[in-house]
Amino acid sequence: MLLTLFIVIGATSKPSASKGATSSRPTLSRPRLAGATTNAPTNATTNAPASARSALSRQQPVARSAVHPASSVSAAQFSLITEPQDGIAPIVNAVGSARDSVDLVMYEDEDSQVDAALAADERRGVKVRVLLNGGYYGEGSQQNQAAYSYLQAHSVPVHWTPSYFALTHQKTIVIDRRAYILTFNLTPQYYASSRDFGVIDTNAADDAAIEQTFNADWTGQRTTASAGHDLVWSPGSQAAQVKLIESAAGWVDIYNEEMDSPAIESALQGDARRGVNVRVTMTADSSWTSAFAQLAAAGVHVRTYAASAALYIHAKMILTPAKVFLGSENFSITSTNRNRELGLVTSDGPMRASLSRTFDADYANATPYTSGGATSTSSGSSTSAQCSATASHSSRYDDWDVYVRSDQPEATATVIDSTGATASYHTDSSGYADIYLKAPASAAGQSITVHVGSATCTGTL
Repeated sequence: MLLTLFIVIGATSKPSASKGATSSRPTLSRPRLAGATTNAPTNATTNAPASARSALSRQQPVARSAVHPASSVSAAQFSLITEPQDGIAPIVNAVGSARDSVDLVMYEDEDSQVDAALAADERRGVKVRVLLNGGYYGEGSQQNQAAYSYLQAHSVPVHWTPSYFALTHQKTIVIDRRAYILTFNLTPQYYASSRDFGVIDTNAADDAAIEQTFNADWTGQRTTASAGHDLVWSPGSQAAQVKLIESAAGWVDIYNEEMDSPAIESALQGDARRGVNVRVTMTADSSWTSAFAQLAAAGVHVRTYAASAALYIHAKMILTPAKVFLGSENFSITSTNRNRELGLVTSDGPMRASLSRTFDADYANATPYTSGGATSTSSGSSTSAQCSATASHSSRYDDWDVYVRSDQPEATATVIDSTGATASYHTDSSGYADIYLKAPASAAGQSITVHVGSATCTGTL
């Protein structure tokens, strides 16, 4: 079977998959950070301009070897979707052409077109089942409620995901036993701005393993998910990602939305120190300032897109000369160890070549990271328990990210501004939380109070 390369534009995730799910948010919710610069490529199969390629070759201390050829088995079993170029059409068309069955797992579903296609499938006798993320440890998901209600009203079997995962951040569709493994959500407001990917996986072992895990999650039965031939599941994906990074020979290219995994960051630094050319392309966020500084100090080449840029880096990719990881997993402890997530590692050559071209162009258009100040102010704690709060304003969403760092893991963190407005999120295992507070830019300088577990701290917007 010939490998088909689809190139797509669109789709992202919104509130961070490593966080909780209680923070209030405007209707247009967003990924954890926003961003990316303009001049992103409009076609991922087009090579970067010669000027960009020559500039890159001058800046890289280690020559990039050609991607290794894929095995004939791999080449016959994967196709690539690249966002935002392809749009949602490949997914809508696939759902609409289902013959026997559709099983969908989605972190965020706000796409009425896809939901209508699922309902039409059910009406014509296709067996449809939908699992929608049910919020942080099952506390509820206002974001998916409309989709849940619509599907239920149209007789589509739909369940909330199991409450024993922190979040179900997985994004997959299995149509007639063919799996679509996505890095993007069904969120139309991001289809035109998000760098994301999808893999159409026809490997029978993979497809059977995904269906087996779906059946267990559908009935709420805890199970150890099967790796099939190529799959990487969370909980438990950290080791596979670290192993891939550490196996890199010559170079490794990274997309991610978050940089909050000490094990993965250590592996990237280790690569750089042993002479591997490590390139990271992300959307800038002050949450990752410390991680970026440590990576850069180790010799990692970090480039970022601004929060106001036309392209937002939401993809999760580890690309080496021999293999690539693509999936839903962010670089965070919660994503790798506590969420339900799914990705895959493959040596597929055509897919890696297309990903490499896309990454080269995005990297060329991004801004080299330099240490420098993120906006915000911190303060001390009023008790023996410790916390601090900093904040930065998002012009794109007209709200504030309040970053809470504390010694209070797995606790509810609540921020209160001087007008009495509040917002909350759960801290992760390190005591960190990013709270979205709805307030205009003119609120800069207002005092805020943060309560997290037994700690209280103050700061300013």
